[in-house]
Amino acid sequence: MEYRSVIGGGLVVCGVLLGTLQALQYVRFPETAAVVLLNTVPFIFVAAAIVYTGVTIAIREEYDEYATLIVSWAVGGAVGFVAVFTLLTGTSTQDGLTLLLGAVDAGSAGMLAGLLVGLYDTQNRQTLATVEQFAQKLETLNNYGKVLNQSTGIESVSALCIEVVEFVLDGSGATFVIAENDEAYIVDTTLPDIDTGDLERAKRELHETEALNTVIDGAGFDKIRNEQPGETIAIRIPAGDATAVLVAVYYDIDDVDETNIDLFEILAAHVSTALSTVDTQRLQTEFMESI
Repeated sequence: MEYRSVIGGGLVVCGVLLGTLQALQYVRFPETAAVVLLNTVPFIFVAAAIVYTGVTIAIREEYDEYATLIVSWAVGGAVGFVAVFTLLTGTSTQDGLTLLLGAVDAGSAGMLAGLLVGLYDTQNRQTLATVEQFAQKLETLNNYGKVLNQSTGIESVSALCIEVVEFVLDGSGATFVIAENDEAYIVDTTLPDIDTGDLERAKRELHETEALNTVIDGAGFDKIRNEQPGETIAIRIPAGDATAVLVAVYYDIDDVDETNIDLFEILAAHVSTALSTVDTQRLQTEFMESI
């Protein structure tokens, strides 16, 4: 956070200085409207773009890890453009001030080009990191799915569900509920002070939605997390003659990551299969005992 603020602030200062220099250059060397339009105005926009990029980096947390990378591209671009400008004007007969101002213009353009490349590089790295994280979570979830299908009771299925929500899907807590014959009971929960009335209200909300589809912050969901800031998601899972409800709570965030919601629904599908297997085993056991 500290580096990001310093880097963003530094870019803002650079942009302001470059814009001020362009204004002073216009005052010191007044030109025709056409020259101003083609020479001064574009670099004013370049300076404004650098300021905007600096502010964006300073205020957006996703650049925490990549702020140094972006500014490295910017510095490299500025140095490269100035070096090329120096090579091209090395034998020029123009006065030193004119060459200096030209080098500043070249450096401004190079810095903006470097920032654009740095932002593009950052976007690619973030996308790759997201894909790799999703693949890793999906692999872990599928391994849990295999264990779920070997479960011999609802309690073990419930415990594994809550473990996945908290350790794989980054949840703050979870509750696993079984509803059967108009009655619902909590199998497992890691949420404090769960009120059965709030769960019943959430269950009714889920009853109106399609099974295995995530509902985000439905009616009464805020009560489940004791009205603390955050978001609550829940899903209805068919379980033979009964219905399971899995509730996950995320504190202090505005939106649950879309990737985690997709994985939440995949988890629900695994749970549905596991509960069907448990129900089948129960029926087989009852049948064998009746013989």
